[in-house]
Amino acid sequence: MNPEVVFLRAGGLGDFILTLPLIKLAHERGHAVRLYAKNCFIKLLDQNWDWLESKEIDELSGQPPPKIVGAIIISFWTDHKWVTEMLNCGASKVVGINPRPITGESFLVQASQKLGWSLPKNYKTDPILGDHFFHKSDLLWIHPGSGGSPKNLPLEKFITRAYEWLDLKPDSQVNFSFGEADSQVLEAFELNEICEHPRVNIIQPESVLNLKKQLLARTSQYLGNDSGPGHLAANLGIPTEIWFRSTNWSVWQPNGPRVVAYDVESDSRRIL
Repeated sequence: MNPEVVFLRAGGLGDFILTLPLIKLAHERGHAVRLYAKNCFIKLLDQNWDWLESKEIDELSGQPPPKIVGAIIISFWTDHKWVTEMLNCGASKVVGINPRPITGESFLVQASQKLGWSLPKNYKTDPILGDHFFHKSDLLWIHPGSGGSPKNLPLEKFITRAYEWLDLKPDSQVNFSFGEADSQVLEAFELNEICEHPRVNIIQPESVLNLKKQLLARTSQYLGNDSGPGHLAANLGIPTEIWFRSTNWSVWQPNGPRVVAYDVESDSRRIL
């Protein structure tokens, strides 16, 4: 009988979504799977994930998970004291995966190699949260922030794209979305005349689940920086353009069936 696999996944929204293919792969390899992550991210998973036991990671309070005798622990930090503590609690194996690789192949490839698992051939194009693309909508969703200013394209670039979209059809609309970490970008946006355009909407989702629901409503295309909302859109099957400015697109590219990535430094375009 295969041992239980326990994932400990802290980090942001993009980190969570990039880990889902590994969790699914563990299940397909015949393991019972338990996941500790932020509850707000766990809520993104629908009934197709009912085989997964999931719990709020903050409940651990820095302690090893309960009932891990014989289990394989997969964590995304490599503190030796933590590893020793989990082994002393009875874990059969602890695999620490680098949460922030800077170079090399994609995060998923590096993580799967560390585990000794083979990714399915379609892992790059698989919409891990389902394919929900609305073909008939005329709504462009732009998320001009990322939670870190070095990652952000100049706001003017996104505003130019918004005007181009609005000029395509008389009923075209643009949603500009902003998260809690995007206050400076929002302040700059509110000083621009485009925020007064009758077909431009400012969206500030109250939760990650609310962001998912609004993206699914009728978004026909998503545009943004390397950020969690971009990974979410791509993995919902929405046509997604992601701009990489300070992070490595080879490592952090989103997965999904309709993704295009742009590297600002090399002025390169990659269809993923």
